[in-house]
Amino acid sequence: MTGQRRRIHCKFVFVKILHLHHILLPCADVEAAACFYEGLGMERVPHISPQMRWMQFGPNQLHLWPSDKAHIYNGWQQEPSPHFAMMGDDIWKFEKGIPELGGTILQAPQQRPNGSWYLFALDLDGNRFEIMQPLETP
Repeated sequence: MTGQRRRIHCKFVFVKILHLHHILLPCADVEAAACFYEGLGMERVPHISPQMRWMQFGPNQLHLWPSDKAHIYNGWQQEPSPHFAMMGDDIWKFEKGIPELGGTILQAPQQRPNGSWYLFALDLDGNRFEIMQPLETP
């Protein structure tokens, strides 16, 4: 089947996804990762598992899970690479604060054609993420 595309037939289903609830990230040190994401403004959520940390931001959560394979970036060399994106309130403060928390800025803030801003960074475990800042609204 090389070179041929499989035809997909979508069916209407009588259920609906309401929203994204969480993203699970593998982490070498979940406590250090929790501190990093607290520094980005997330809040800890009580959890019954002592090995895991849950972080809340808006209606979403990050679930930080201990792993010796501690990042989702697996050498993918193509753009766009696997990442998750979060909306922030001040892209310039994120650019300054991420390295202070131990993260790495991969790309300084860039402006999209629509006027919004974004940057790419890595957390302590090499998980790639994007910070976005929306357009100013009058």
